[in-house]
Amino acid sequence: MDFRLSPDDEALVAATRDYARRVLAPAADRFESFTTADEFPWDLMEEGTALGLRALPLDPELGGRGADMVLQAIVAAELAAGDVGAAYFFRHYWRFARLIPRLPSRVRDLVVTGITTDDRFVPASASTEEGAGSDNALPYDAPGHGAMLAARQVDGGDWVLDGTKTMITNGGIASLYFVLGRTDPGRGIRTGATMFAVPAQTPGVHVGPLYRKLGQRGSPQADVTFSECRVPADFAVSAVGEGYASAERGLVAANVTNAALSLGVAEAAYEEALDWSIDRVQGGVPIHRHQLVAHDLGWMRSHLDAARSFLLQAAWRYSHDQPFDPGWSWGVRVFCADAAIEVTRRAMLLFGGRGMMAGYRVEKLVRDALTLTHGNGTSAILTARLGTHQADARIAARAAGSGGRPSPEAATSETRAELAAQVAAGLTAAVTAEVHHG
Repeated sequence: MDFRLSPDDEALVAATRDYARRVLAPAADRFESFTTADEFPWDLMEEGTALGLRALPLDPELGGRGADMVLQAIVAAELAAGDVGAAYFFRHYWRFARLIPRLPSRVRDLVVTGITTDDRFVPASASTEEGAGSDNALPYDAPGHGAMLAARQVDGGDWVLDGTKTMITNGGIASLYFVLGRTDPGRGIRTGATMFAVPAQTPGVHVGPLYRKLGQRGSPQADVTFSECRVPADFAVSAVGEGYASAERGLVAANVTNAALSLGVAEAAYEEALDWSIDRVQGGVPIHRHQLVAHDLGWMRSHLDAARSFLLQAAWRYSHDQPFDPGWSWGVRVFCADAAIEVTRRAMLLFGGRGMMAGYRVEKLVRDALTLTHGNGTSAILTARLGTHQADARIAARAAGSGGRPSPEAATSETRAELAAQVAAGLTAAVTAEVHHG
């Protein structure tokens, strides 16, 4: 594995780091305080847009850079070290850029034109519902469970959507929602859901107030209701019944960059703690000279290095392994989120009472870190999926008579069918390993 970047990519990383430190980090109060979509700090995103960060993974012929996952992960970490909400803003575009080869032509044109020419174009994914969070993420594959927003086809082939999605990232500022709807409620979510592209100005789309959150306050979230919302037939962006597979492909990639966001937050907290330990004098010496402080600094650095190594390997595999084993994405997201929580906690403690005071950056970073365990499924759910995934591979190896330890891609369809049957008994679902890069 070669993680080295080209000179041009190194220059982009350096420019992103400068932008994050000079523009994003000092604007913490603005990211923390806006309460309506109209107050979203668009001006703070302008320099990042000019750097090409929104179009980072798009093919060059479409106006992007064609960045692989390694470059995306490194850039995401640099942005998150400035502000994790702003990092989510740019990272969200990358998620939908990967869908472009699979999109119907009208939707593809909307997305490509929006990303490359419209500074106010924002995509959003709408899957979570009041009764469907972990049931989407596992998934619990049974009728009546998972996303149940109704999608029915009417005369002329158009689709009509009815239902509410909750806690939708970019809710209120989004131009285009990618909505997971249940087209066959008599089937489980794996085969009973379809993905639709719904422009925000479509009649019947209603956005609720922004949520007030512990952290990630620069990333707006709101409930979005679709009431008799009619969309054209060719705005179904997956085949009928294949919406879950489409969503899962995007989530596998997003887990890797979510891990990068966690690393960026943790790195920022470590830098704050390191500088503080040099400047703060207690007991007659800078506090880094005290053994307990030195121990914590060493612990943080070693765990950050381990997290970065895990992240780079997962990112490289995403871009180069065929097919990519999704277990890498689940594992790295959980590991880096856990590392962020512990690193920011230790950093906060080194500040003493100041660590919990608003106005000290480390306090914000602790809050941001605590919110990073819920992206694309909770850390507990993703860890459970990883464990089941490994068991799936071992069962497949035994069935094949190899007795060895093949990669999880070797799991047979029969093995998956057996595991799907276990879901009905209340056990954790296995996920297919055949995830394409998309």
